[in-house]
Order: sequence, then C-alpha cells, then structure tokens
Amino acid sequence: MSHPVQEQLLGYVMGALDDSQQQQLEASFKTDPRLRRELLLVRQSLEPLRATRGYYQPPAGLAQRTCEFVARHAAGQLAPCGASSVAMDRVGMSPAPMPPAWISHLRWPDMVMVAGVLLAAALLVVPAIHSSRFASQLAACQDNLRKVGFALDNYSQHHEGYFPMVPAEGRLAAAGIYAPTLLRGGFLTEARAVLCPSSALCDQERFRVPSLDELEQAAADELPQLRCAMGGSYGYCLGHMRNGRYEGTRNMHRPRFALVADAPTRDRPDHQSANHGGRGQNVLFEDGHLMFLTSSRLCDRSDDIFVNDNGLVAAGVHVDDAVIGPSDAPPIIYVKAGGGLSQ
Repeated sequence: MSHPVQEQLLGYVMGALDDSQQQQLEASFKTDPRLRRELLLVRQSLEPLRATRGYYQPPAGLAQRTCEFVARHAAGQLAPCGASSVAMDRVGMSPAPMPPAWISHLRWPDMVMVAGVLLAAALLVVPAIHSSRFASQLAACQDNLRKVGFALDNYSQHHEGYFPMVPAEGRLAAAGIYAPTLLRGGFLTEARAVLCPSSALCDQERFRVPSLDELEQAAADELPQLRCAMGGSYGYCLGHMRNGRYEGTRNMHRPRFALVADAPTRDRPDHQSANHGGRGQNVLFEDGHLMFLTSSRLCDRSDDIFVNDNGLVAAGVHVDDAVIGPSDAPPIIYVKAGGGLSQ
C-alpha cells in the first residue's frame, strides 16, 4: 500500500495513535476506498477479541507467584528443560519429559488467563505475518515486471518502436511469445523473471521458457503445453485491429495502456488473476509505471484489461484498446463453420 501500513491501521482501531496520525488517517479514509477496505479487514480480524474487553480482577497471588518464578529462574534454580534440579538428579538421563516446575504453582484461572493472552497474540501476529508475506511477494512480482518492462522498452528501441508482435496465426500465435522472443534477442537474461513469486509456476524448480525453435518443431501433442508455459506467470498485450487488419503494439508510452500483467484466469467471469491469492493483479503500463489492481478494470472503471471492447479475449478493436491475454491466447478468433465467435 502507498498509504500508512497495516500497523498504523491496527493502532488506529486500538486507539494507540497520536492526534496528528489519527487525523491523517481519517483524511485518507475519505479519499481512498482501498484503505477503507483494509481498515474493515483489520476490524474483522480483531472481532474475536471483543469478548475480552473490559477489566478483569487477576487471580489472588498471581503477581507473587510470577515474581517467585522469575527469581528462581534468575538464581539458576530451574533446570534448562524446565524440570527441577532435584528431579533431574533423580531420573538421571531418562528421556521421559518432566513437567516444568512452575506449572505446579499455577492454578486453573492462571492458566486460562495465559491461554487467553496467547490466543490474543496469535490473532494479532498471524494476520500480520500473512500480510507481510503477501506484501513481500507483491513487491517481488513488481520487480520482475520491471525487468520485463525494461526488456520490452529496449526491444522497441531496436525494432522501430514496436514491442514483440504476437503472430496472427501459426505455431507462435499466442500471447506468451513475448518471453522467448525477448530471451532469444538477449533483451531479457533471466527466464524466471517471467514468474510471479505467488504463482503455482514459481514452485517448479525446473521451469524454463521454451525456445522459438522448440515451439516451431514441437509435436502436435506437445505444443499446447509449451504455449501455456512460455509466457510464465504473466499475460501480454494481444495487439489490435485497424481497418480490418491485425497490427502489433507500438510503444507510445501511454500511461493507461496495459502491456503486461499477472496472467488472467479463464474460468472466472471477471478473468481475475489467480496470482496473489486471487486478490488482484500487478499491471505494467506502457509508460513503465506499475499498479496493483483489485479488479480487471482500471481505477475509473473505463476499461477492462482482460477483454476487448467487444468482451472477447482477443486483439483490441482499436489502437487504444489494450487486452492482456494469457500465455496460450491467440490474438485472432476465427468464425467456426455454422457460426460462433468472431473477432
């Protein structure tokens, strides 16, 4: 998030922020719907603690028993594994576990309180760890997309301003062709740069991008699998139609033209990417900036990056109609005998 992190949201919910921090967050809530959703998630995570609110009288003697335990530990009277030294002498090197000595000094109410504290800590720590892992993978994915974006920009400078073109037909006619094209030309040097760290493909240690020669020479039953894998975890722009002709994408440094993104999913109505737990997708735009979108539409809802203006996963219907296709998606949909979809 570009706004205050979840720790600040947690502090806001628990009333631990100073006045200036609280006012700054409240001003951000008015203009940032994503921040409001994050606040709602934090409040929902803390909901199980509602029952523990209020003041509770501690069990009698708890403070004294705790101090005695700490004093004995500081004096070295407790064995490293928790058993008393007398008990250790008695059992020698027996592997049988001995209960910690301090257990006998805790009463049932004490243990209930300790369990409650541990539960409260788990409810706070586990979501934070999950959020930290999500943020780490999101950042690593963006780093990979920056590498791909730099390679694409470099490619366009050597090819009259055009990005790698997805052929209209043939064995190489699939969105993922951008990756082997960049690798063969030396514009991209790391094959694993086309993998999102949160995708299933990233778990495959032997993942590799097939070469253009392999794709051209592959057996008919092997080609579909190679086409699915060649683009890695990312989808690529399918080009557009102009006056009935298919054209590739030219680098015009447009800030709202999606060029590469976490690959869309075919079996979802909104085509939302399965990467990042299905919560959204990183998108690299033509001008080089990155954005994490929680839906397949741009922020103003004006354009869906995964389908063209006709609602098809195919080449755009005009030069500014950006369509990100999954690795094996062809840019042209042909009419089948007896009717069917058309471009």
